Amino acid sequence: MTRAIALPGVAIVKMRDLRGTQMNHRLKLALALAVATCALTTAQAQQASPTAAPRAARSEPVGPVSNDKFRTVYVRLGTNDDEALLYEPATPGPNAHIALVSVHPNGNVFNMLVGPEMARRGYRVLMVNHHGQDDDAELFAPAISQGINYVRTLPGVKRVVIAGHSGGGHLVTFYQNVAEHGPAACQGAGKIYPCSGEKLAGLARPDGIVLLDSTLGAFHQMSSVDPAVNGPAGEGNGRNPALDMFAAANGYDIAAKRATYSAEFAKRFYAAQSARNASIVENALVRLKAIDQGKGQFADDEPLVIRGMGQNAAGARLYQPDPAFAAHTKKPYVLLKADGTRPETIIKSVRPPTGQQAAGALNTLHVMSNDTTVRHFLASSAIRTTPDFAMTADDIVGVDWASATTSTPANAEGITVPALVMPMTCHYLVVPDEIIFDHLGSKDKTLVAVEGAVHNFTPCRPEYGDTVKRTFDQVDAWLGKAGRF
Repeated sequence: MTRAIALPGVAIVKMRDLRGTQMNHRLKLALALAVATCALTTAQAQQASPTAAPRAARSEPVGPVSNDKFRTVYVRLGTNDDEALLYEPATPGPNAHIALVSVHPNGNVFNMLVGPEMARRGYRVLMVNHHGQDDDAELFAPAISQGINYVRTLPGVKRVVIAGHSGGGHLVTFYQNVAEHGPAACQGAGKIYPCSGEKLAGLARPDGIVLLDSTLGAFHQMSSVDPAVNGPAGEGNGRNPALDMFAAANGYDIAAKRATYSAEFAKRFYAAQSARNASIVENALVRLKAIDQGKGQFADDEPLVIRGMGQNAAGARLYQPDPAFAAHTKKPYVLLKADGTRPETIIKSVRPPTGQQAAGALNTLHVMSNDTTVRHFLASSAIRTTPDFAMTADDIVGVDWASATTSTPANAEGITVPALVMPMTCHYLVVPDEIIFDHLGSKDKTLVAVEGAVHNFTPCRPEYGDTVKRTFDQVDAWLGKAGRF
């Protein structure tokens, strides 16, 4: 059974403390997860990915989080907004002096695979949740620092490595950069919205960083901007047919659920996407100035709804229905193949076309809008692009990476600790992850790709074998390299 323990210097929650009290909904959720189940089943992993593997590809145990491989401890990190679940191996591995701290901006990471998979390999893993504006890296940072300080109190732990999967990548690169260089790392005239730095001094410094199929931070949101939406800020509900990536005339095949875009259309599309992004950012800055002058809708912030900026994986991204974009790396790296070989080769994305949108969804609030606030948008999603912005088969050009506080490549430049980058080749982040890798300031840095793995680590086709095992075996091997930690 999951247990709770006292934390040195950190507020604690024991199960008996909650009897007869009224828990907030977030704490209820956390405790329910902690005492019920957190190991993902194959079906859950498949539902999370648009390129699902067959059900027989991997079998995970279902049941209590405590089993013969690991047990869990619920950890309260100081406030109602910050909590964690500690995975402890039943049998510590040879690298048990290394602990991992893992985060993701979705509000709950307790059942993500990093915890159980690395605990099975003998590591302590602390899965940290921050509730509130979860994708605001500055607000999340104190919880990560408390988590790092906590695992350093555990017997035998000498090194701590932070891990970020997907959107967790921009959180941990932001954190590592600021932990190494202080609040100045996210400030300066070049930032669209500099961090306040109020709670960023003296963050606990990790000893290494792992990025698993990481996104690019603010750019990931920008890349979903639909230039076909009429009006500079998306007013009205019409569409410009010359810029509509979902129109057959421009190369979109709704029956085949894929697209083949011409170079001429892509050039026109990207120029318009960059222009509309600039308009959105400028509009938000105008509203911020009004707020600061006491002329906003509210004294501190105001709502901001951006039409045509897709939610999550939705949006106007040419690279989703047309895999010719973001198709392969520029340089060769190690590829973990199903047959056990590890050739060094150009890494090619083997993903099928994704991101198809039903015509009726293009004007819906749920799919094609960013429902946010002025300050939150500027802090988390605003980035500058230039008129020559474009995505190609092996690159992304025309982006001012340093303009956003949550830019993964920009923050990677300030990182000096050992770093592991692992793209999954049945997803569209192969090229973005090479960009992150190239920007890393670490002398000890490694990029290794997993053949046929989808974003959530499972295989997209049976012939790719046990991609989950290959992924986390590689993390284990990298952590355990002699002399690294």
